[in-house]
Amino acid sequence: MTKVTLALLRHAKVPSHEGDMPLTEDSNTDIQAAVPRLRALAGDDSQFMFLATETNRSRQTAEALREIIDPNTPEVLPAFGLRNPDLYLAGSRVEMGSKLEFFASQCAYFDMTPELVADQEFFTSFLNAPDRIEYWLFSETPPGENATAVAKRVYQFARSFLAAGLNEHLVVVCVTHSPVMRAILSKGLGLADTGEPNWVEEIVLDVTEDRIDYRYREHTGEMRKPS
Repeated sequence: MTKVTLALLRHAKVPSHEGDMPLTEDSNTDIQAAVPRLRALAGDDSQFMFLATETNRSRQTAEALREIIDPNTPEVLPAFGLRNPDLYLAGSRVEMGSKLEFFASQCAYFDMTPELVADQEFFTSFLNAPDRIEYWLFSETPPGENATAVAKRVYQFARSFLAAGLNEHLVVVCVTHSPVMRAILSKGLGLADTGEPNWVEEIVLDVTEDRIDYRYREHTGEMRKPS
C-alpha cells in the first residue's frame, strides 16, 4: 500500500511580517529542535522530499532542514499548494503582512497607496486585530480564500501524492505558514484554535488510499475532507 507522510511545518523565526523577511540569526535553534522529530517519521526504506512556499522564510527553513536531514536529496522545490491564503486587492494576489504599505506594494495593476488600502474594510480590520490570523480564520467572506477553502486545498494537495504510485514510503517536509496551519487545525481537523503554532512546529499527515490520519501535539485522529 502506498503511504506518504506529510510534515506541515511553520517556517522558522522572522523579525516581523512587514514584508518578505529573512530568518533571524537565532532561528537555527528551532530548526535544530525539529530535526529529530522529522527523522523519527522515516524508516529504513523511507525517502525524504523537501517543499516550501516561495517566501524567503519558508525556503530558508526548508533548505536548512534539508542540509541537516538529507543533503543528498534534490534541492528544495516550490509547492503552490502550501502557499498562504489567496487574498486579492485591486486585481492582484497579495501576501498577508503587517503594514498598509506592504499590501499596497504588491498591487501590480494600479498605483495603490496605503490610504487606498485603508479604505478596504477587510484589510483595515485585519491590521487592527489583536490576532490578525485569527481575524482571517473566522472571516467567512474575506477578499479571497477563507479558512475552509485553504483546509480543503491542503487536503487535496496531500491526497494528490498518491497519484505517483510510489513503492516506498515518502516523507514530505512541507514548510508553510501559520494561516495555513491554523486553517487545517480548525477547519480540517476540527480542533480549537489556540493561536500561532510554534516556530518550526509540525502537523503530521499520514496519507493512504483509504484515509488521512493526523498527529498534532497530543491530538490524533482522521482528517476528513473539509466542507
